[in-house]
Amino acid sequence: MGRVYSFQKNSRRPMGSIQKRILLITTSCLLGMCIIISSVSYYLFRNYLQNSLIHSTETSLQLLTDSINGSIDDISQIVRFCQTNANIATYIQENPNPGSVLSVSTYDRIFEEYSNNPSNNYINRLAVITDEHFLQIVSAAYSSTADLSAEVPRLPYFDRLLDASDYDFTTGFVKDSFYRNGKYILPILRPITYQYNSVRGGILFLQISSDLFTDALKRYKIAEDSYMFLSVGGHNYIYENGSLLKWTESYQITQDLSSSALIDSIYVNEVSDSEGTRLVVTSPLSMPDCYISQSISQSELRNHRFLLWLILGGTLISIVGIGIFLMLILNRMINVPVSKIRAKMLRVAEGDFDRDSSIEWNHELGDIGKGINDLSENVYLLMNKRLEDEKQKKDLEYKMLQSQINPHFIYNTLNSIKWMASIQGATGISEMTTALAKLLKSISKGTSLLVSIEEELSLLQDYFTIQSYRYGGTITMDIQLEDDAFSSCRIIKFTLQPLVENAIFHGIEPKGTGHIRIHIYSEKLTEDSPESIRIDVTDDGVGMPPEKAAQILLSNDDSSTDFFREIGVSNVHKRLQYEFGEAYGITIESVEGQYTTMSIHIPNTINQTQPVPPYTAL
Repeated sequence: MGRVYSFQKNSRRPMGSIQKRILLITTSCLLGMCIIISSVSYYLFRNYLQNSLIHSTETSLQLLTDSINGSIDDISQIVRFCQTNANIATYIQENPNPGSVLSVSTYDRIFEEYSNNPSNNYINRLAVITDEHFLQIVSAAYSSTADLSAEVPRLPYFDRLLDASDYDFTTGFVKDSFYRNGKYILPILRPITYQYNSVRGGILFLQISSDLFTDALKRYKIAEDSYMFLSVGGHNYIYENGSLLKWTESYQITQDLSSSALIDSIYVNEVSDSEGTRLVVTSPLSMPDCYISQSISQSELRNHRFLLWLILGGTLISIVGIGIFLMLILNRMINVPVSKIRAKMLRVAEGDFDRDSSIEWNHELGDIGKGINDLSENVYLLMNKRLEDEKQKKDLEYKMLQSQINPHFIYNTLNSIKWMASIQGATGISEMTTALAKLLKSISKGTSLLVSIEEELSLLQDYFTIQSYRYGGTITMDIQLEDDAFSSCRIIKFTLQPLVENAIFHGIEPKGTGHIRIHIYSEKLTEDSPESIRIDVTDDGVGMPPEKAAQILLSNDDSSTDFFREIGVSNVHKRLQYEFGEAYGITIESVEGQYTTMSIHIPNTINQTQPVPPYTAL
């Protein structure tokens, strides 16, 4: 009679459409890729834009600096002339009265040099001063009647500028003390020494007009939100509406970006002030501690960044659109086949193993469909084979139990009975006959694979009764059960008998006499494993070498009896592992000439039923 298999299935979870999953995954990947590309592109382009504006600004600023430095060099040239000219040195040494020939000739020489200087229009006043007199070249607009030989030494910055080792512009722009409208000038005071020694004999006094800087800045084109700054001797000025105004607002350099500059002498800094953060490009002038700076236009940065966002946004939308279009096409191409394959799998789960040729297309999904069809057919064949194997297994178990007492054993038993009947009374014949009857009855009464240890020990006692008479009382056996509850633990039928027979034939018989001890107790195979049962079968026979003990668990070929060839230790070991698992079975410990212990390891099945097969049979 066939069996109907019932497969226990998990409750079916709601499964989202593969189309939605493909859409979600593809869109997420596209968006992620676009965001990464956009971010990297924006970062690179922003840096490129910033560097481009910095390079453009530093190039223009360098041209402005060169123009201002040219005028400064012209003024430095006339200063050097006044300090080294022999006529002026003679005038300083002689200190002639105004109107004298030396005074007039010296004045003419200074005026000639002044007139020929390209930047003379930026020199408001040039004066060579002695202790009592002075020669002055000044435009009519800035002329005055002041006695410079007396008034100049009274200027608050006189000693500091005159004693400086080089040009000193720490005064910044100051009001002209000799001009009624108070025009701002940059003063220069340098000593003039005597002709033949380095002793100071006179003073050179120049007033440089701020026009030197503003004229150059007027020709310099910048954006409306870009600012020009001039730093002179630690004083900061901002250029607004054609004039230089004192700039006192505090600021802080937040980042040094000078590495972005193309020209080594240029400084680039990120500056933070009350109006926010801006980039400032600074170029040094040829005057000591003087710099000119320009802030980069924020509007240009914003315009370029907006253009960048437009380009990146258009690229992003285009990539996403193309990706979605391709995804929808691909999704449509696989959605129908996947739906059919899914429906087929559901039918297989419900027990329909018929082949469905409609899912075997000529592409990769068709290969999957063919594989599912092959799998369903294989499952059906395996189920039928499992049924047949189960039937054959039961038949083999029955035959195996029936063959436990083979003809050879029966012949020996009957021969022993005949021998006993001829030499002694009826008591031995009665016991042997009774034991044999019990054994035959146990074999024929059923095919149950698992029995209690109590039943197994009863079978063993019957077997040993026969063998003890056969060997004339030269062998003895005792059984030690540490806990009476162990007697209800289940064990495979005819497990102990082959081990005791092996102890008699291979351990005690070569010695001639001996004792067998059966010890049943609990153990733990590992620290974390549950409690199990151990049965030691120990004989005091001849023992065996370790390689022989290992061979016994692998093969039965060394058996000396037909019975042991049928059901040997190896067979019992394999049956135990097949029934209870690889952790269980038989282990052997033996010392040659002393003893052999065969230990049976089985799970503790007290008050438990027989294990349930991995499927449910109805």
